Amino acid sequence: MDQGAQHTTPAPSSWVEIFRGRLGVYTVLINFGILFFGIDGFVLNTLMPTIVADIGGLAYYAWATMTFVVGAIIGSAGYGPLRGRLGGRKALALGAAVFTVGALACSVAPHMAALLVARFFAGLGGGAIVAGSMSFTSALYEPRLRTRAIAFTSVTWIGCALIGPFIGGIFADLGWWRGAFWLYVPFAVTFLAGVWWKIPESADRTTAASRALRFPIWRLACLGLGVMCVGAAGRVGSEWERVALIAASIGICWYAFARDAKAKNRIFPSHPLSLSRPVGLGYWTLILVVAAYTAVSIYLPLVLTVLHGVPPLWVGAANALMSSSWSIAAALIAGLHGGAERRAMLAGPICLFAACAGFAAETHFAGGLVAVGALAILAGFGIGFINVHMQAKCMAAAEPGEESITASSLSTVRSLGMAFGSAIGNTVSNMAGLVGVATYETVQAAATGVYLFNLIPLALAMFVVLRFFAVTSRPVALRAE
Repeated sequence: MDQGAQHTTPAPSSWVEIFRGRLGVYTVLINFGILFFGIDGFVLNTLMPTIVADIGGLAYYAWATMTFVVGAIIGSAGYGPLRGRLGGRKALALGAAVFTVGALACSVAPHMAALLVARFFAGLGGGAIVAGSMSFTSALYEPRLRTRAIAFTSVTWIGCALIGPFIGGIFADLGWWRGAFWLYVPFAVTFLAGVWWKIPESADRTTAASRALRFPIWRLACLGLGVMCVGAAGRVGSEWERVALIAASIGICWYAFARDAKAKNRIFPSHPLSLSRPVGLGYWTLILVVAAYTAVSIYLPLVLTVLHGVPPLWVGAANALMSSSWSIAAALIAGLHGGAERRAMLAGPICLFAACAGFAAETHFAGGLVAVGALAILAGFGIGFINVHMQAKCMAAAEPGEESITASSLSTVRSLGMAFGSAIGNTVSNMAGLVGVATYETVQAAATGVYLFNLIPLALAMFVVLRFFAVTSRPVALRAE
């Protein structure tokens, strides 16, 4: 359970420690796996115009991303049961192998239908890579070093944002988009070798009981269906159809969680959506803040291009600014403990709330680019303040025997937040009038509506964080009742 309840002060930590000796090898290997997975989305987004020009399927342009996200959620959720049957190293290696096969299938796809299937399998393996990386972060680093280990992954994601478009752009200019996916082979060989030779088998072994459990196919299918409903909500014509699909998605995902709570081979830890348990409160916090941040990042490029006339070449700089601010904030607060840590965590949703209120005012009253840049930095700091420490707190609060499954399911929970943030933002913007041509007036109304709606989940996130502090300050015996 969370050690904050015992009012002990953890030993100080430093960045040097996570790069020293065996921990240094683990840090490099885990972040190499995240880089291996993370650049894929940026490569594909850059290549998609070239791909559809070659093999067609423009009507399914966005589905290449959606099928990947569905696969990633299923892959990350399925990593825990897979680890129970195969062991952590084999499960992580299998995820990397499936991801590589999916990527190579993209390189030979003759039409869009084949590409979509390949993207699903790439997401399936990629989700397992991220979940496995979080699981081994929990297993290989002592609690006082986890915040720094998680914070360093934020820097890796910035690297993905820089390297991915560069790789995609090179192969698009060469007119050989298929060649980009062949680059995954040396990545895969290096990562698989590192996993097999450097991660100790003792870090995550199977048991006879875990190997005998059935794989949770039905629950994983329900999660995938729920996310598909979320994705479809942004692509139907009627506002009420969108609301119905989002409601159906919530119901299906809730059913999957309820079924999982009664299963022996659980995907999620005990009480994952409880408002009286630390892990449940941590998961709710991540879902709410990630959903809001996702909506901000989706509509910011539209605001910049339509309302401010920013050239497309420079639009990516705004999201890069948010990502950089996220990483800087995560690095600055990684070593905090006690009251300073709690204040930083609460500052996360507060900063995001202030940023969304500011974005709403800026879009409605036609502010300037300086204000947009400042608000982007504030939003990045908001997610950076809460994300790292809440993930580390969830790992520390895991029930005995649930440490790996708690850590590996964090990526699933965050992906669910991204899916719902995207779908709800789509619904709000379309109800505000963004259904046809993106004119100045429609974008202004839609973006203002999305940013104002974001205040609701962020206000709830503030309450949940305060509730988390209250619950974790209780004695362990009282929390278990």
